[in-house]
Amino acid sequence: MEYALEGCLRKNLHAIAQLDWKDKLNLLQCIAYDLLIIHSHDLIHCDLHSGNILLNSLKSAYIADLGLSITANIASKSNSNGIYGILPYIAPEVLKEHPYSKESDIYSFSIIMWEILYGNPVPYDPKSELQFQLQVCNGLRRPYIYENTAICYNDLMKKCWNMDPKKQPTKKEIYDIFTEWQNNETILLELTESNKILQNIKNKDMQIDIESDYRSRFISFNSSDKYQGNISLVYLINYYILLYVLHCLIIFFFYYS
Repeated sequence: MEYALEGCLRKNLHAIAQLDWKDKLNLLQCIAYDLLIIHSHDLIHCDLHSGNILLNSLKSAYIADLGLSITANIASKSNSNGIYGILPYIAPEVLKEHPYSKESDIYSFSIIMWEILYGNPVPYDPKSELQFQLQVCNGLRRPYIYENTAICYNDLMKKCWNMDPKKQPTKKEIYDIFTEWQNNETILLELTESNKILQNIKNKDMQIDIESDYRSRFISFNSSDKYQGNISLVYLINYYILLYVLHCLIIFFFYYS
């Protein structure tokens, strides 16, 4: 039996942000390895988030809470009116009522990569849940990436949350990448130098008290269907209002300049 001596990843993000990158990569490798093992047994976690990753130490982690896990075969045949989970970690195709897949776990992993990078839980306001859900489905909502983030890390993270699951890297590829980076002085230097710049940004811009509900709960597909048309109409109306205002400004400057 394993004991989570340090609790869950989410509660330790600020402390983990202070680690050197070799230790952070080892932590990510631990998570990637567990995901690889889960998927090798043809299982899908279905609720992967930083609250379900437990720490033996700040440098060693394992994936827990497999209560919602199902086999890939069952997932492909499942059909319901909603899903259980925490919205920011749920892949867009799942929110579009496609079945959970191993790729949807990789999307969740990409959000965890973001949290370890910036030392903060992913921003999320349950009060605007429906809008958040629609933006994710339309590819308009991903966690913000600061300009000075290391290119190698940035690229891998974006590949993992790609809208097209077929373009995501495999679990084995992710695991191998973290293994390689730990032994690559050029990559470690790039990550370290980037972290020095990001640390100043985080100190100024990311000290936000996120009072969010990060518990897994039922998210209905019906609510999205019910309001999709209304919200789309609001966006469309606002768009045409903006065009009209711009048109009036152009006419004004044309005649009075």
